[in-house]
Amino acid sequence: MKPFSFYKSKKYFQSVMFSIMLAMALILTGLAVVNTYVLERSIKNVQENSNLKVLTQTQYNLSSMNEIITHLSTFAYNDNLLIPLLFSKPLPQMDYIRGYREMANLMKSSSFLHSIAVYNAASNELYGSTSNFLVDGGVTKERMNQWLLHPAQPHPTSRLIPVSLERTDGGIDAFAFIVTDAYIPFTGDRSALILYIKSGWVFDSLAKLNDAGTRAQGQIYIQTPDGQLLSGENPAQSNQPDLPGITELIRQDKALNGASSGSVTGNTGSGKSIITYMEGIGDWTILYVQPYASVMKDVTDARTKSLLITGGFLLLSIAVSVWLSYKLYDPIENMLRRMRPLSADPQQADEPYGNELDLMSGHYQRMQEKLQEISSEQIVNKYYIRKFLTDSRLFSHNDMQLLIEKHGLHISARESLLVCVLRIERYAAYDLSTPPSSKKLHSFALVNIAQEIMSRAYPCEAVDLQGDHIVLIVSATGSPPDCAGTKPLIREIQDTIGQYYGLSLSGGISSVITQLPQLSAAYYQAYQLSLYTFALGYKSIITPEDVRENIGNKHKTLPPDIERKLSEALKKGQLTAAGSELEKAFSLLATFQYEEMRRAVADLAWVVQNTAAEIAGNRVGSLPLDIDQIHRIPQAHETLEEIYVALLSLCATICEGQRPASPERNELIIGTVKEVIEQKFNDLNLSQQSIAANVRLTSAYLGKLFKDSCGVSITEYINDIRLRHAQELLLQSDYTISEIMDKCGYANQSYFFRLFKTRFGTTPKDYRLKKSLS
Repeated sequence: MKPFSFYKSKKYFQSVMFSIMLAMALILTGLAVVNTYVLERSIKNVQENSNLKVLTQTQYNLSSMNEIITHLSTFAYNDNLLIPLLFSKPLPQMDYIRGYREMANLMKSSSFLHSIAVYNAASNELYGSTSNFLVDGGVTKERMNQWLLHPAQPHPTSRLIPVSLERTDGGIDAFAFIVTDAYIPFTGDRSALILYIKSGWVFDSLAKLNDAGTRAQGQIYIQTPDGQLLSGENPAQSNQPDLPGITELIRQDKALNGASSGSVTGNTGSGKSIITYMEGIGDWTILYVQPYASVMKDVTDARTKSLLITGGFLLLSIAVSVWLSYKLYDPIENMLRRMRPLSADPQQADEPYGNELDLMSGHYQRMQEKLQEISSEQIVNKYYIRKFLTDSRLFSHNDMQLLIEKHGLHISARESLLVCVLRIERYAAYDLSTPPSSKKLHSFALVNIAQEIMSRAYPCEAVDLQGDHIVLIVSATGSPPDCAGTKPLIREIQDTIGQYYGLSLSGGISSVITQLPQLSAAYYQAYQLSLYTFALGYKSIITPEDVRENIGNKHKTLPPDIERKLSEALKKGQLTAAGSELEKAFSLLATFQYEEMRRAVADLAWVVQNTAAEIAGNRVGSLPLDIDQIHRIPQAHETLEEIYVALLSLCATICEGQRPASPERNELIIGTVKEVIEQKFNDLNLSQQSIAANVRLTSAYLGKLFKDSCGVSITEYINDIRLRHAQELLLQSDYTISEIMDKCGYANQSYFFRLFKTRFGTTPKDYRLKKSLS
């Protein structure tokens, strides 16, 4: 019973298990019901379609029978040997004998005939062919007479009429087919030939169709217009269906569907049945009645099997539900196991609860309330620590001591103290690339890890300030803290943060103080010391002794000689000299105070930028660098070493640009000269000297460079361009020769004519005339 008592106490487990069980049971049961319903509908539709096919064949057979009987009756009615029996009065004896012989012959030739009767209206006499008709003392004759001449309503002609000749149980043993000389109901006032068809001939063919196949069998009936059901079975021995019920079902289905055939399911007196109907020959309706239970026997068996299978799967689903519920409940059980030690309080143990979730919710609410209390207390503690660090001068030593004791801060009011600042390096990039949630996590981790590691040796309090750094207030325990003792701990903090969070920290350690109101000054000192990472490099832990020389240095700018020599070296393209001056400059910068160091580095960057701009202004081609961004290099880097490397690389680029011109540069100069000539060929003052002044090269150098590159002098090239334009104007414009000279840059007509004739072998006037004529 222990396992049951264990699960009995697990209310949420029970809810989960029973929910899963109920869901599986509903799904499996619903699936079985739907599957059985669909199967039943499918089999019913298939059976109905099959029944309609059977009735269609039955209708065809009855039509064929009716056609055979019609032909036979027409032949018999017009038979010369039977005409005397129909109309003679009195009937000669030989005609009577010949007529009977003819009826016997017809009976022999047609196996489906039960008998033949001839009614002579003139003599009111009935003649029959059966032996009973002749030897039973007139009983059969009287019955035929009674049926033929005294019916409740006149019999239709040329149509099969069910009749009972020999059976007394109400069964049908023949169908009468009356033939007269008119297609009107028979009233006895005219002669008639009556063919009696064996009922077995009709019903046996129907039974054969019904017996074909292996499906569930029913009974085929023929319904007459008066509602009578005809079949080959003995009414006393067969279980006849409810005639009014069948008629009503068929009537309703016809009214609903408006079809001459169909299928309907309902109660027929002997139970639920499937009734398939089709209009037959004449006014007959063919019915096929099947017991519903027989037709759906396979469905019933399938339903039983399906329920058994569903029951088996239900048992299996119960086992799966228990296992799955236990797996789903396992995390809750583990959580409860961890929470049980927290519920040792008798007051909490006696509290009522609904289920395990309610219990956990209660524990969570109590823990949240307790956490809020702790959080509120921590907020107050952090507020006073920040206040001590930023505005300690507003408090007296005694006031600070009372606040420390009241809030339980790990700050010694009677021992010496020092302040450590840990600053996140490359904070600008960190701030842009880190989401706020990660920043909050990092701040929390920094404070807790730093306080935990430092607390191993000294009592301390840690708090984050301004987002980019945290502050540690370290207290003495017997021996006063010093830089030598705290440095290894800060180094461990750096390594831990770097390993887990990938952050690089640099630190500053203040001097030892003995009074609480000095905390603000100590914090300011530690923060300023941490900024000297700019000179000492990343991950530096800086004490006052490390930067004593910097603090005592009063220089604010670099010597002018260094900046001047650096500029001259860059202009001359002397990388070695420029690098030497740059190295001297940074050696001096490393000894400056922090603010002066920053300012001097910025000034040095401006010197390099101005020099590069001056060099670029005196060159045809531009330098391969963005000159306007040089002054931003100090802001883009956080240490002197990085700035030195960046400026040295920049100096190398500038010096590389001072080397002798390359073939590409010569091509650029030649292209510029050609472009100037093309644009200013109509200028009278265009010459080699004016072009050299535009490109800032000597005339001799430019002339030699152009001659070596193009094979002609600049003057020859100018004349060639001018003459080509003059040629175009002569052919395509109506300008005079003088106007064309002015537009092409020629002031002397004889000089223009001489050049034109030398080039084209004729004067401009003759050239225009000749081209116009051609």
